[in-house]
Amino acid sequence: MVRWGVAIAGAIVLILLVGGILFDRVIVPNQTVATVGTASIDREDYWKARANDLYEQAAQFQDFAQFVGPDQQGQYVAMAQQSLAQIPEVWGSRDIDPGTLQKMIDDRLYLQGLDLLGLTMAPDEVETFTLNRFAPPDAPLVPPSPTPTLTAARAEMATSTAAALMATPVSSPAAATPPAATPIAGTPMATPLAGNAATPTAAEARATAEAGFAAFEQEFFPLAGLSRDDYQRLVAAPALARQKVRDALAATIGQSAPQVRASHILLPSREEAEAARARIVDDGEDFAAVAAELSTDRGTAANGGDLGWFTREEMVAPFADAAFALEPGAISEPVESEFGWHIIQVTESDPDRPLSDRQINRLQQTAVERWLEEQRAAATITSSLPPTPTPQASQFTPPVGAPPPPLPTPLPLASPAAATPVR
Repeated sequence: MVRWGVAIAGAIVLILLVGGILFDRVIVPNQTVATVGTASIDREDYWKARANDLYEQAAQFQDFAQFVGPDQQGQYVAMAQQSLAQIPEVWGSRDIDPGTLQKMIDDRLYLQGLDLLGLTMAPDEVETFTLNRFAPPDAPLVPPSPTPTLTAARAEMATSTAAALMATPVSSPAAATPPAATPIAGTPMATPLAGNAATPTAAEARATAEAGFAAFEQEFFPLAGLSRDDYQRLVAAPALARQKVRDALAATIGQSAPQVRASHILLPSREEAEAARARIVDDGEDFAAVAAELSTDRGTAANGGDLGWFTREEMVAPFADAAFALEPGAISEPVESEFGWHIIQVTESDPDRPLSDRQINRLQQTAVERWLEEQRAAATITSSLPPTPTPQASQFTPPVGAPPPPLPTPLPLASPAAATPVR
């Protein structure tokens, strides 16, 4: 009986040990933490992606340290070291970082969205994209995203804008040379190799990139539990998919669009908006003066509420619908948006006005954001993350074409001679 008891106890201990090892090394790594349509994200892939995110975070902090003063430099270096110190702790952890998991979910949406946009991604493209990070700056392996050809109308607008800026020079202090950041000792912070004085050939650039990636692979991959295939699958391929989607959506943005120039008065209630409108329409007060006095949008109030030229896509829907329905010179009834109540006055309208570079960039960004929101809404997504509501802007943001508010008038300095002497 004693022998049987010892044997049974030993068997139980052995089962528990084997079961624990099996649970930690097989079951936990293969647990699903999210699904996007038919694709699943397991915990082991999450660990690998999280380790890479921490490395990228450390690299960003290290870069920031090169462009700040000595008082802040040490802080950024310490933050980089903290990020790197967390990498060994990722493997086996049951914690989930919301930012990393949400990024992985979005990565799947971008990869799945390639077919919807008629885009393809070959394995050799992913390989080249992987190496491109380590290519010489003056000889990239992947060409940058295309920019729209400058039309004559946009060129003329850009020239006139530059001339106006040159006419009013703004003095600025000389830029100080940023101090060199103290490198992080003993950390796998691989950086791309710098280019030579002469532009490298394509073969030389690829050889440099391959050498840089090999050093990065040798130093970082063992720490993060990554293989080259893992890196291409979890990091490079999603990044390339994002770039392809962004470029495809950016190409849909033209160089001109219907635009209006308008001013507005923003107030917290309908009653206050109606009272402000009555002062303008019934009493004949100047719109700009009432805006400067009452508008809660302090970013444009100093300019009489002037928002400059904007497209429909740059404004929230209720505001855009009202503004584009007005004839020049007309003043709207109170219009409610998520920011409050607006009184809108359209001063000019153009059915095909050239877009500024800033407008094009903003419209391209908006197109990508809307596309991603549509993919999120259409896909069946499950994850361990709580649902995140769509963030609402806390305050009204003027369009990119809004004129800047005037600088405050500097106070006159007291003259030493005029000071009352101390007796």
